Amino acid sequence: MSALGELAAWAHGLRLDDVPPFVRARAVDQLLSTLGAMYAGAASELGPKLDLLFADVAPETTREAMRMASWSMVLDYDDVMLGGHTSHSAVVVPLAFADGHSGAELLLAQIVANEIAARVNMVCAVGSTRGQMATHLHLLAAAAARAKLEGLDAATFADALSFALAYPAQALYPAFLGSDAKALCAALPVRAGIEAVDAVRAGLRAPGEVLDGPRGFFATHARVPVRDFLGGLGTRWHTATNSFKIYPVCGYLCSAVDATLDLVRTYDVDADDVASVDVHASLFTVGMDAHSVPYIDGPRSPIAALTFSTPFVIASAIRARAFTPAQLERAWIEDERVWQLAARVQTRHDPRLTRDALTADIPIGAALRRVKKWQAGGFAWSIAATAFGRAGRLRRPVETLRLIAGLTAAAGDRAPMEFERATKPMGARVAMRLRDGRTLEREVSIPRGFAGGIDDIRTLMIHKFLAAAAPELGSARAATAAVALEHYESLSPDGVARLVDVLARETPPFTRASAAAAASTPAMRGGRSSEGRSSRLS
Repeated sequence: MSALGELAAWAHGLRLDDVPPFVRARAVDQLLSTLGAMYAGAASELGPKLDLLFADVAPETTREAMRMASWSMVLDYDDVMLGGHTSHSAVVVPLAFADGHSGAELLLAQIVANEIAARVNMVCAVGSTRGQMATHLHLLAAAAARAKLEGLDAATFADALSFALAYPAQALYPAFLGSDAKALCAALPVRAGIEAVDAVRAGLRAPGEVLDGPRGFFATHARVPVRDFLGGLGTRWHTATNSFKIYPVCGYLCSAVDATLDLVRTYDVDADDVASVDVHASLFTVGMDAHSVPYIDGPRSPIAALTFSTPFVIASAIRARAFTPAQLERAWIEDERVWQLAARVQTRHDPRLTRDALTADIPIGAALRRVKKWQAGGFAWSIAATAFGRAGRLRRPVETLRLIAGLTAAAGDRAPMEFERATKPMGARVAMRLRDGRTLEREVSIPRGFAGGIDDIRTLMIHKFLAAAAPELGSARAATAAVALEHYESLSPDGVARLVDVLARETPPFTRASAAAAASTPAMRGGRSSEGRSSRLS
């Protein structure tokens, strides 16, 4: 049986009772996080433009999935598991197809989509495309979520996955960081994944060996395919490895924001008193800055580049004493004081933080440990070029050699993989020099909300959801929705319909006055009601 056939057969037979409670809980956190990102994105400067774009595109369910995927992507306010940023498809497709389904069915489809897409993406982790630019995973997640919800048999399920992966797009930096096109980097493959189900139902023949054939996806997208990740179905859960952002920035910046805000709040730092800031970070952060710099144009910079810019984000965090979606509004972006401070923020490579980040399970260490030592060394050489430039590797020989030695030493591990204690130490050390001569320093290893951290994820995600949803829905409706979302898997189809109405941005047919009453209905507690109906979230 092909790899896609095995994944589809497992997904077809999976029941929610087969999923451990801690995995289901993390899936609810993912739902809360994604809804928060969606509301924040809808309220951004791109929200109305995306509404206009999707006004008459595709059938309604597909259109709404695309719209929600674009909203959730706009501000980089998502979450990421071992295997990628699956939420933009794994969460939104079940929501778009929610009509007539229970919360348990929707949550199961979300988990299935996570597990399939993340596994395939991790096989390719030692390659050139990672993060949100790995748009191919949304092809698989969208097809998997719909196939599970609609009860496709295992063979048809596998064909839908195969058809979805027929034409994986390649994201380009000028689009991803230099324009508003980043908002569509999940929406477009989501449509293709959804329509893959229609294609096989219409009788179109799915491509054979599209994933693991000699000319298939792995052969063309993975420098060193790590096929071990395809296993562990039902025992290793990628959903449980999720890291959740509490700031609308690239995940490589979250530790730096944590450290900066800790300094500003602890020492009551005034932005005008800051002489300079050095952010010591891993190659992930250094490379992120290198990619975004060509697209930074002061107040005219696109949002996509700003969320990847250490100087802008850290300067904004100091001035605002926070970093929220408000710091990505154009009025804030055009504030000259932000850019004056940003000019005094520098990113510096810390080899220790790079080794910690690369050898931890997440985002890539679990894959690097499975490859041969010479392959790990070659990968280290290539990522040194990403951070330092091809010639820069020779100008910084000590750092380059340390990187190669560190990854080579960690490679070659054949012990069984397990993710229950997986961590994501994407660390940073911030040194803030004040005009009075003092230097304040703070180091954060694991950002708040990330795998291996000490924070209560559910508390953080409820706050994230409420902060983004309340301005759109009102505090009462947002609170009602949060209660229902925490009990998502117990909702009946009618309960889901009422929840969707509460979440809808347009007040009718579920009025603000009746929102609070909905929480006490049998449907919202998981009972049956003949009055429930679905409505679009947008």
